[in-house]
Amino acid sequence: MTANHNSFELSISDLMAGLMVIFMFIAIAYMYEMKEIVNGVIYITEGFQDTEHSLYQELNKEFKEDLEDWNAYIDSKALSIIFKEPDVLFEKGKYNIKSRFKFILNDFFPRYINVLNSQQFRSHILSIRIEGHTSSEWLEATSVRKSYLNNMSLSQLRASQVLQYVLATNLNGSYKWIRDRLVAVGYSSSKLKYIKNEEEDKNLSRRVEFKVVTNAQEQLYELVSLVSKGSQL
Repeated sequence: MTANHNSFELSISDLMAGLMVIFMFIAIAYMYEMKEIVNGVIYITEGFQDTEHSLYQELNKEFKEDLEDWNAYIDSKALSIIFKEPDVLFEKGKYNIKSRFKFILNDFFPRYINVLNSQQFRSHILSIRIEGHTSSEWLEATSVRKSYLNNMSLSQLRASQVLQYVLATNLNGSYKWIRDRLVAVGYSSSKLKYIKNEEEDKNLSRRVEFKVVTNAQEQLYELVSLVSKGSQL
């Protein structure tokens, strides 16, 4: 009995040692995969930052002489070109584009697309968002909730009107590429602008933005998915 008992203990000990070795290899493999993910994230992030910086520089170079005249500016962090003068864009409470803004769009949009659809950037562009933004106010005595919903409808209509208009401008053969990426989004008063004392800047809140969305996030998802599939093999 004693010999059998010792033999049994020895086999259990060998099994535990074998399991420890297996767990060690699993841990090493996991650490290697994590290293691959981290390196991939660093590579994509650095490339993304370089692309964003280069794109901002090209947009600024293209439009720097026009921005003041258009009452517009470029947000380098968000890669947005922001048209900030509400009296130029639409009548208050309406969504028909005013003639001055049409004139600006006729000049701006084809040049904007020439930059985005250039050989340098076109493969990095996931979408081009036309964003409609409003202030928080509506007619007097309207509830906060109703004001927000009314402004949501108005901001979406404005963004859609701008989308329809720019798609009809001279796009130099880029129509399909633009159509597949161009979207119109209304944000109502969810992204207000503020004065330094945190008071709402109602004029600046009423704006239209053209925002570039790159494919960096999509590349990160693909990287994690590939590593995950590899770990299951």
